Amino acid sequence: MNRWTLFLLFTCTSIFKVDAQEMWGPSHSNYAGQYGLDLNPASIAGVPYRWEIHFLSMDVSILNNYMYLKSQSKLISKGFKGETIDDGKLTDRYTKKPQKFAYGSAFLKYPAFIWSEKKWSAGFHLSTRAEISAVNVPYHLAKYLKEGFDYDPQQNINFKAKDTKAAILNWHELGISFAGVLYDDQEYFVTGGITGNYLYGLNALYLNLDYADYIVPEDTLLVVHDIVAEYGHALPENGTGGGDSPLAKRGSGYSFTTGFQLYKNRNENFYDPCKRSNGDKPYDYRLGISIIDIGYLKYTSGTRTYKFDHLSTDWYGIDTTSFGGLVQTDSILSDQFYGNFRRSRDQHSMKMFLPTAASVQFDVAFTEHYFVNLSVIQRVPLGKNSIRRANQIAITPRFESRRIEIALPLSYYELFRPRVGLSFRFGVFTIGTDMISPLLGLTDSYGADLYFGISWRNFKSCDGNRKKERENRVLKIASTITSYL
Repeated sequence: MNRWTLFLLFTCTSIFKVDAQEMWGPSHSNYAGQYGLDLNPASIAGVPYRWEIHFLSMDVSILNNYMYLKSQSKLISKGFKGETIDDGKLTDRYTKKPQKFAYGSAFLKYPAFIWSEKKWSAGFHLSTRAEISAVNVPYHLAKYLKEGFDYDPQQNINFKAKDTKAAILNWHELGISFAGVLYDDQEYFVTGGITGNYLYGLNALYLNLDYADYIVPEDTLLVVHDIVAEYGHALPENGTGGGDSPLAKRGSGYSFTTGFQLYKNRNENFYDPCKRSNGDKPYDYRLGISIIDIGYLKYTSGTRTYKFDHLSTDWYGIDTTSFGGLVQTDSILSDQFYGNFRRSRDQHSMKMFLPTAASVQFDVAFTEHYFVNLSVIQRVPLGKNSIRRANQIAITPRFESRRIEIALPLSYYELFRPRVGLSFRFGVFTIGTDMISPLLGLTDSYGADLYFGISWRNFKSCDGNRKKERENRVLKIASTITSYL
């Protein structure tokens, strides 16, 4: 397995794109709309626009702590020239600690809509999502994936692995959102919201390696003293995209996201075009609390799970074994550990949980245009077969107005290497990244991130003021004409 293949595999891009779709740049804005809905649905209540038509958005993100691209690799310039990057620029972080991880998420959000009244708002969306996670991967397993079993420094050493988990989940999502004002007085303003989703399951895979005790005496031999593991998949039957379509329905499920926001000294003039004036800031601070992606998918079509419970084997010829797709791989593993091609089979269905997490968002308004946001995300796995969301802390200073917005998020994932991003909104277009280092090439890059979107907002008008302005213009023109007569 060459280095580029491993990088794609370990950072979870071999089947889908891959971090979570927070988009720290635009998600906290008073004009966020659909960009902030997935983080906290209460954010669409009391917004300064009448409605939003969301045409399309996309987020593609990967992050790991093992494979990385060295600084000064000139990824962008060489890409434009059609040149490849030297293999030496892509390498691994071969350290015993911390345990290795990889996270990824990708989504396409299709046409969506938000309607806002003074006390309530509603919206809907349709999107396609893919999420991938791998956690607690020991350094020796990661190294064998990269180098193969002929990596001499690890031979004749007894290794153990515990609680290693990996999962892939891909689905279509149809959601409806509601949000409203729950409390309002002179000092505090509270909103609440919820999004309910129907999930159309496409592809899925999970692997739980509870325990493994093994040694590689030589290139051609793998000795497993004890293994407790299970895995399952609902993918095109031969694992190569042929046969069954990767877009076929294999399962279904439901999910929801809910949250609340509390504003201190919310200024209604900021949200009312008939009263707003220069210098009106929207609030002193805004505190949000939300629970994200509570739900599951149950896969029943073309689905199989497999178990290996305290088994051992001497696997001669491991270095030349050909794994030609999922069906063949399932049979090879079963035959090697059980002596029977079908003995490892367990169930015909499996339940997969979404990347559930709890989040807190704290937003401070310094002026009408300048803000700073502090947000935290803590994963809350609902079951063993779960996509794990990356734990995150993000500080995002931003400048925002109706037409233009610039944000500079500084995010910290899994207490591993802070990431600096940049996002920009002009009119209906938004583009940004939560990790700008791969684009600039100034530092080592352990992932990549890019998002964009197109949304059109219709801002609330003040018909009385507009009529008065028109009348004043007419009077002024009439007065000018009269003065010349």
